[in-house]
Amino acid sequence: MNRRFAGHLGVRGPDAPLLQHMAASHDPVDQIGLMAELGFAGVFDNYLLLRDEADQDRIGTELRRHGMAMGSFVHDPLRWDQPAWVDGTALSSLDRTLAAAARSGAASITCITAGRGDPARDRRGMADNLRRAADGIAADGPLLCVEATHPVFAPGLLIEQVEDALEVVRLADHPKVRLALDLGHVALHGRDPVEIIGLAAGHIGNLQIADLPGRIEPGAGKLDWPAIFAALDRAGYAGLLELELEPQETGEAGERAMIARLAGLGLGRAV
Repeated sequence: MNRRFAGHLGVRGPDAPLLQHMAASHDPVDQIGLMAELGFAGVFDNYLLLRDEADQDRIGTELRRHGMAMGSFVHDPLRWDQPAWVDGTALSSLDRTLAAAARSGAASITCITAGRGDPARDRRGMADNLRRAADGIAADGPLLCVEATHPVFAPGLLIEQVEDALEVVRLADHPKVRLALDLGHVALHGRDPVEIIGLAAGHIGNLQIADLPGRIEPGAGKLDWPAIFAALDRAGYAGLLELELEPQETGEAGERAMIARLAGLGLGRAV
């Protein structure tokens, strides 16, 4: 079956999109156009908020033109390692984030934060602030999604285990607050992605995937993707599979090899 893969417009920075060698340029419109040809269902952009409003509009317009979806982006990416969701300062930039979501059509906003030294209290504080933020989001607006990370890629953050992220979601107790499940981070912690998907079923707001070692494309590493996809089907997850990764091999040849692997896992079609 076809899988709803989403390519990225920038993972480690806004100037390094997924298909930086295959596409005509790094420009989001060129990236989206090529991804549409390849059968991607959507895109996501960690650094959407570092783009100007005109580019956010262009992204949304181009996605609509191709019938594609916009997945997630990071709230306040320049303060991702500060305790903004714990002390409440994240709410001061929420209007700008929601405006970017409306321009681009983004379905979810990834919420990560550092803590202030008391993890249990900090999780309660994060939940309280997420609830306040969610109260201001319209019914058709984006989700606020709590991500559990691994310190190899995101050191010093409050939420590292999925159980802690789920605690925040449950404490927030709001339909707009959900889990951002990153299976690459899950596997780096030595956890079984299939088990974690079962644990998170019913709470997943967005999903990011990568294989190990490193963060490479599914099929290039050691994870059991048919079992993972079967677990996602059992969990009822029908959203985008956001590819938060860099191809195992470099250059255009590496990107084409990645596309071939994804085609074997359900990407619409390869070139």
